[in-house]
Amino acid sequence: MHPAFANAGKAPGLKIWRIEEFEPVPYPKNKYGKFHEGDSYIVLNTKQSKDKSISWDVHFWLGSETSTDEAGTAAILTVQLDDILNGAPVQHREVQDHESQLFLSYFKNGVRYEQGGVGSGFKHVQTNAEGEKRLFQVKGKRNVRVRQVNLSVSSMNKGDCFILDAGSEIYVYVGIQAKRVEKLKAISAANQIRDQDHNGRAKVNVIDEFSSGSDLQEFFNVLGSGSPDDVPDESIAEEDGVFESGDEKSVTLYKVTDESGSLKIDPVASKPLKQEMLDTRDCFILDTGSGIYVWVGKEATQKEKAEAMNKASEFLKTKKYPAWTQVHRIVQGAESAPFKQYFATWKDLGASHTRLIRSAMGYSTDDSDVEFDDSLVESLKKSGGRALGFMPDQGKGEIVRLIQFVELPDTDEVRRTEIPLPLPNQLLLGFGSYVILYDFIQSDGNKASVVYAWRGSKAGSPSMDEAVKVGMEFGDELDAVVVTTVQGHEPRHFLKMFKGKLITSYTGAPSEPILFRVSGTDETDVRANEVEADSSSLASDDVYALVKIAQKKVYIWVGLAASGFEKNMAEDRIGRFWPSFENEVIQEGAEPDDFWDDLNGEGIYDRGMGKGGSPILEPRLFHCRILVSGRIKVEEVPDFQQDDLDVDDVMLLDGGDEIYVWVGSGTTEEEQNGVFDMARKYIKMEPSSRTIETATIIWIKQGIEPKCFKRMFPEWNDDAWKLRPTYEEVLKNVLEKNLNLEENNV
Repeated sequence: MHPAFANAGKAPGLKIWRIEEFEPVPYPKNKYGKFHEGDSYIVLNTKQSKDKSISWDVHFWLGSETSTDEAGTAAILTVQLDDILNGAPVQHREVQDHESQLFLSYFKNGVRYEQGGVGSGFKHVQTNAEGEKRLFQVKGKRNVRVRQVNLSVSSMNKGDCFILDAGSEIYVYVGIQAKRVEKLKAISAANQIRDQDHNGRAKVNVIDEFSSGSDLQEFFNVLGSGSPDDVPDESIAEEDGVFESGDEKSVTLYKVTDESGSLKIDPVASKPLKQEMLDTRDCFILDTGSGIYVWVGKEATQKEKAEAMNKASEFLKTKKYPAWTQVHRIVQGAESAPFKQYFATWKDLGASHTRLIRSAMGYSTDDSDVEFDDSLVESLKKSGGRALGFMPDQGKGEIVRLIQFVELPDTDEVRRTEIPLPLPNQLLLGFGSYVILYDFIQSDGNKASVVYAWRGSKAGSPSMDEAVKVGMEFGDELDAVVVTTVQGHEPRHFLKMFKGKLITSYTGAPSEPILFRVSGTDETDVRANEVEADSSSLASDDVYALVKIAQKKVYIWVGLAASGFEKNMAEDRIGRFWPSFENEVIQEGAEPDDFWDDLNGEGIYDRGMGKGGSPILEPRLFHCRILVSGRIKVEEVPDFQQDDLDVDDVMLLDGGDEIYVWVGSGTTEEEQNGVFDMARKYIKMEPSSRTIETATIIWIKQGIEPKCFKRMFPEWNDDAWKLRPTYEEVLKNVLEKNLNLEENNV
C-alpha cells in the first residue's frame, strides 16, 4: 500500500492526489477544483448512506497536456487504491473538458483549468504576476467548467458569463441573456479565483445590465478590446454533452476473458440486452455509443480485474473513438442506474426497493420497521399498475369531473363530452381520450387535486392533445398535479382511484368476441383491460376473460402461474358488467376448441411464468433544455438535493416508470407550454426500453410538490425557496467584501 493512501476512504468526503514524479502527492484542499493541463490526478469521493454503509467513486483525471507516463501512473495507482478498498469503488476515467457530471458535481464553484504541469516539462503559471490578465468563460448551469479563452471580445457572447482576472481587480461580465443560476455560478467562480490565486486580496466587480456606462467601458478598457456592442450573440452551436442515443445497434455488450491465456474481447449481443448475458466469472464491456462501461464479475480472475480498464482503453483505439470518451468500471452487485437502463430485463438480487413498495402500500418511507419481500415489487408492477412511487393518496378521494375527447371521422375536429357522474359502470373507451379530475384530502387535512389526461390505446393524437391542453388549464386553475398516461400502463394510483372497478375497452359494444386481461393485487386496484383478441395476447401468469357477445357467454381463462385472487376478481368484475352472461372457468392447457377458434387458433404466447422484468431504477434528476435545432440537451445532477432544482428552469426527475417534470416559478410561458414535448423527447432519446406510448408523465409546479415527489430527495424543506439568496443579495455580499478590503488597505 502506498503511504499516501493510508487513510483513504475511511471518512466521508473528497480527497485528491496529484501525480508528481510518478508518486501520488496529496493536493491542498484550498486548491480543490483547480487542475493543471499538464498533470494527472486521482480523485476519491467517499459517501456514507443513512444506514452508515460506505461507498466510493474513484476518478483518475488526465489533463490535455499530461504525459503518457503520468497518465499511465495515474491509472496504475488508481488500481492500487481500488485494491485497498477491496475492489468496491466505481472507477471513472476522466479527460479534461469532457468530465462526467458526477466528477463535476464535487466542485460547487466549478472546475478550472490552469496551464502547466509538474511532470510534463511545463511550468505552472504564476497567477499573481504583475500585469498578467486572463479571460475565463464560465460554462454550464448545474456543473460549471471555467475555461481560459483568448483575451478578446471575440471570445465572448451574450448568453454566457465571463471572468476577467486583472490581478488586484476581478471583473464578472454577465451576459445579457444569462439566467440567474449562471450569474450566481459565475460570481462563485470569481470568488474562488480571488481566494485561490490572490489570497483573498482582489476586488470582485460585477458588470451586468444595471451597471453604468463608465463601469461597462472600464471592463472593455481592461480587456483591451471591444465595447458592449461588439459582444457576439449567444452561440447556437451544439456543445459536447448533447445526449446522443445513436443507432440501437451501437449499444453492444462484449466479453473480456483470459481463458486462452491471453486477454481477448468478443461481442456477446446488441440491444435488447438481458442481465443473464453477464457472467459472474468474467468481465464485460458495454459500449453505449457515447461511453464505455466495464462490468467486473465477482468471480473474475485477478488478471481480468486488473486489466479490464486497460482493455477498455485498447477498445477505444480499436473503435477509433475519441480519446476523451468516458470510461466507467463497476463491480457486480453495485450496478448504477445509468448502467442498468441499457438492459431490457434486470433483477436486483437481494435488493430492497422500499421506497417504491412503501409508497405503493401507503407506508411512510421513513418507517424503517416495516420490511417487505423484494418480490412484492415485481408483483405490484405486473398486476397492481405502473409508476408505483406516484401515490398522492390511497384512492380514497373521488372523481369530480370526467370529460371525454373523441375525434370525429373524416374531420380535424375533436368532440368534447362531459360524462355525468357517478359512473354507472367504471368504463373508459379506448378510442377516445379523457380528462379526469380527482379530489382528495391530504394528511394535513387540506384538499388537493390530481388531473389525469388518459389516452385510449386506439385514440389518435388530436384527442390526447386536446385532453392535455384542458388538463393543464385545470392544473393552472387548481394548482393541481397533471398526469398523462396511456391505456394499459396507468399508475397504480389511477387504478385505485376507480376503486378496483375499472374496465377499459376500445371496441365499445361489438358483435365479435372481446378479450380482457384482468389484474390486481387487492380489491382496490383490480382492472379489466381489453387486449387484442388473439392467442398471442395471453400470458401464463395472467387471468383473461373472453366475452362472447353473440352467445352471451364468458370464458375465464386462468394461466398456470396466475393467482386465485385474480381469477375470483375476473368472475366478479366481468359478472357485474355482463350479469346475464354465462361464466365458465377454464384452465390453461384444458381449453375447448371454440376458445381457440375465437382467438385465431392456439398460437405462440408468453409462457415465461413472469420471469424477468424491466430494471427498477432509482430516481435520477436531469436538467433538460431543447436546443434551437430541436434536439435535447440533457445534464444529469448526481447525488441530487432539493437545492439542485432551478427555479428559473424546467427539471426532469426520472422515477423509472414515471417521469416528473418540475416547473420552476421563474420559467417562461414558452418553457411551461413545452414541458410535455421535452419529456417526450427525453423518453425517445434515452436508452431504456420505455416508449412515449407507455410512459407516465407527471407535471408539477414549484410549491405544490406532492409527498411522493418530495420523498425522492434526501431531505425536503417546504420553506427552502424563501431561504435561497437572491442575485441582489449575492451582489450586496460582493460589495461588502470589497469595502472590507478597502478599509483594511489591502
